[in-house]
Amino acid sequence: MSPSQTLSSWFQQSVATNDAASGRVLVALTFLQVLRDVALIAAYWGFAGIVSEWTISGQSATPSMLWLTAIGLVLVWLTTGFSIFLNHRKRLQLSGALQQRLMDTFFHQQHALLRQQSTFYWQTLWQMHLPAIVNWHFDYRVQQQVAVVVPLIALVAIFTVNLVVGASLLITLPIVPLFMVIVGKGAASLHRKHFIALERLGRLFVDRVSALPLLTVFRAHDTQQQLLDKAGHRLRDRTMKVVSIAFLSTTILDFFSTLAVALIAVYIGFTLLGEFDLGEAINLQQGLWLLLTAPLLLAEMKKLGQFYHQKAQAEAAREALQDLLSEDAATSGAKGKPLTSLTLSGVLTTAPELSTSGLRLNQGDKVLLSGASGAGKTVLMEYLCGQRTGLEAPLGDYALLTQTPVVLPGSVKENLTLGGYYSAEELDNVLDAVALSDWVQALPAGINTPMGEHPPLSGGQGQRLAIARVLLRQPQVWLLDEPTAHLPAQQHDDISRLIRLACKDATVIWASHKPLPAEWFTQHWVVKDGDIVC
Repeated sequence: MSPSQTLSSWFQQSVATNDAASGRVLVALTFLQVLRDVALIAAYWGFAGIVSEWTISGQSATPSMLWLTAIGLVLVWLTTGFSIFLNHRKRLQLSGALQQRLMDTFFHQQHALLRQQSTFYWQTLWQMHLPAIVNWHFDYRVQQQVAVVVPLIALVAIFTVNLVVGASLLITLPIVPLFMVIVGKGAASLHRKHFIALERLGRLFVDRVSALPLLTVFRAHDTQQQLLDKAGHRLRDRTMKVVSIAFLSTTILDFFSTLAVALIAVYIGFTLLGEFDLGEAINLQQGLWLLLTAPLLLAEMKKLGQFYHQKAQAEAAREALQDLLSEDAATSGAKGKPLTSLTLSGVLTTAPELSTSGLRLNQGDKVLLSGASGAGKTVLMEYLCGQRTGLEAPLGDYALLTQTPVVLPGSVKENLTLGGYYSAEELDNVLDAVALSDWVQALPAGINTPMGEHPPLSGGQGQRLAIARVLLRQPQVWLLDEPTAHLPAQQHDDISRLIRLACKDATVIWASHKPLPAEWFTQHWVVKDGDIVC
């Protein structure tokens, strides 16, 4: 995306793919709010006429004024209600569409994407950035149109009643958008810095909580507490800067609005008393209507100023989401196919991190993948399974087993099936195969016991559960990314033998820093300085 591309054009190209985000919805919402304000202006005229007749003539209001006021207020009520209904409905639709687009990106890129950031980062992205885009689209963009159309209509009406009041408002109005532009220049940058500080503090906190046993061993609580305090102070400072900008913007807008209305009230009051002879004469109905309408005109500008921070939030959200919500990200990767024979040389056309030298993977091969940390072993596996683009025909039937097994908060059965259907006999067989039957039977509800946020199982048991999950699916290719890296030597030996037995009929690529018997493998690939050689 070009740096000069506006937020609106990015939204139209990358996000607005469904009815909820279409221009028709914005037009409908804008029309409803404009119609509401026009009806309110008409109701103000009827109400001013009623008050004028009662006060000046001492007579009951004419039916025309009563009907004008009643119809205007009913129309305001109807348009407001329908606008709220439509806004809420389309907001939910767009939010669901954005979440689905992000889920599609996660589905296609999976481990290659998620491992790049902390869990807290993705939570913040989901809970803050997606709503920021939705709020900007339905609040700021709509109000941006309303704040142009309604003041123009109101100014035309005011000019027909009194030129002096219309001219004073025409001079005052440009100050509001000018100030919003000045404030908005720094607001987007502050929001980006605030999000970075929030993400860093959350990532630091989650990391230290997960490492509490290690901190206890080394008695490092005080040092880490100081680090968290410093990160908390930085976040607080950035939060106060964002809040101060919001207060400053609101205060200035309120000041100019109040000053403009006060000057108009003074002019109308002295004109009605006969003290001013500036411009044409006005009566009570006209004066009261001007006093009611002028704040409405300024209120729409003030409301735009209140929503202006949403644009800054959406700008910050765009930077984080622009690569994730694109069509390419949600559909990246070629369609996988069953493995018969795969030649890697010359195929990784868009993988500058890696170069191959005539490597060939055949069905049934057992490949030991070695190399220094950071050499590219994990990256190679991500290319092979299509989580990174670059392979013309990635593997279609595979399982990726990483260093840290994923254990969901659901039951043991849900962790095994992942939404699929398997018979009780199949589940018992895989649990027996990975030596977890006794552990499952000892749980309070057996296989239906929830794991919760803190699963009651060790690192070795977690890997056994992950292996059982893979065994249920019987994939053609096993991609093993150092599955025993964090296990003690004895558990490494036990889990390694279990994996070898479980995948004896499959194709295997096994990355490991720990020693494994050479006779287990038919090939040995080494990743060094970006090259993959036999």
